[in-house]
Amino acid sequence: MAAIYTEPHQVTYYESDTKNQMTLAMLVNVAILVSERQNDQLGLSDDVVHGYNVGWVVTQYQMEIKRMPQVDETVTFGTTATGYNKYFCYRDYWVDDAQGQRLATIHSAWVLMSYATRNMVAVIPALVQPYAVPEIKGIKRFPRIHHVELADAAQQDYRVRYYDIDANQHVNNVHYFDWMFDHLGIAYLSSHEIVSLNIRYEHELTVDDVAQSHYQITDHVSRHQITTADGKCAEAEVVWRERG
Repeated sequence: MAAIYTEPHQVTYYESDTKNQMTLAMLVNVAILVSERQNDQLGLSDDVVHGYNVGWVVTQYQMEIKRMPQVDETVTFGTTATGYNKYFCYRDYWVDDAQGQRLATIHSAWVLMSYATRNMVAVIPALVQPYAVPEIKGIKRFPRIHHVELADAAQQDYRVRYYDIDANQHVNNVHYFDWMFDHLGIAYLSSHEIVSLNIRYEHELTVDDVAQSHYQITDHVSRHQITTADGKCAEAEVVWRERG
């Protein structure tokens, strides 16, 4: 049976937005932190992984959100690996309230990146065996992301700063949420909440790169794309609802 790890977390004010609830970036940050603690428990700390001169890089998140945790609320974050193939590893995360009701679910896909070449490498058996999950055939399919029509999309530039960079020496994946949602403005963001999100990462960004954030919104669906002069870095599709 696959290893499952859970941990309680009390939401703090600095993890919240104007709605007094956890931001998406902070929710993902805590989910990743919980999975890192599971890694440590299984003897797969960052030092062990980096000893192979590789690092874990997320390629896609698919999220369903019933509601975001509130400031001072104590919730439970959980995670488990769900399978792997030659190149991709799959992991789920979830957040439950004090009554055990599921607030959010995150499905994700990860690859190993070589620090020497900055390219994806095949899964290293020693780095997946402790999770006790089966090797699967083929690739798990996530829902399709409908592309932004760049010719008709609004655009804003963002320069990658030093503090956007993580230990893998590229932009941390949660910063893309800020760049994508910034277009929508405070009036929209304060009156709407995320129902679901699907984001795919395709090309890394590093310090002093200049990224263009494009978006389109129709009814309650927004589509986003981050690009540079070299091509597409990430794209996402988000379903929103008005706050009750």
